[in-house]
Amino acid sequence: MPAMEHVKRAVAAERPRDREATMRLLIEAVGRVLARQGFQAVKVNVVAREAGVDKVLIYRYFGGLPGLVTAFANSGDFWPDARELAGGDIEAFLALPYPERLVIGVHNYLRALRGRPLTQEILAWRFMVHNELTDAIDSVRESVGKRLLDLLQPDEAAASGLDMQALFAILGGIINHLGVRARSETHFAGLPLDDAQTWARLEAMLAHIIRSALPHPG
Repeated sequence: MPAMEHVKRAVAAERPRDREATMRLLIEAVGRVLARQGFQAVKVNVVAREAGVDKVLIYRYFGGLPGLVTAFANSGDFWPDARELAGGDIEAFLALPYPERLVIGVHNYLRALRGRPLTQEILAWRFMVHNELTDAIDSVRESVGKRLLDLLQPDEAAASGLDMQALFAILGGIINHLGVRARSETHFAGLPLDDAQTWARLEAMLAHIIRSALPHPG
């Protein structure tokens, strides 16, 4: 492509009315490429071609691929936010006894992951690869996770000497594994993963584990 034409395309895309739309195109494109090809295959040229825009805009708008991946991971399309995990009403959620808050948060996290096939695919790739792009995903996951832990932070009486960090790790590990596994397998431990009743049973068992581990209020 002639240099002048290259510049014209970049400048045109910078117009305020186009910038937001172009950024959205790139964010959606990198998500599709990550899910389809994995972290190792994601390149500037590949993402730009997927989005149908000039690759210079990835650097201009996001500073490079890691910045673009971070923007994607920060989008509500990738990871649930605190309001979604609280069921839509954070104030009402915080008024509940702690064990019930944790049950609701865990159930909503599982449902959020199951409802995001793209996230499932990207997490599956993430478990196999470590590079600067996975670092960008992990940074956002940790930031979101901290906000969620703040939302689910128990008071002293609720924790009752229990190792809450370990409990969160176990619950998160269970959900991440099942959510990712269900994307490509029909059964796990004899349970049909394409059956809504299976997920109802799993949610009931998660609630039982939480209520058994934590003291009842009062």
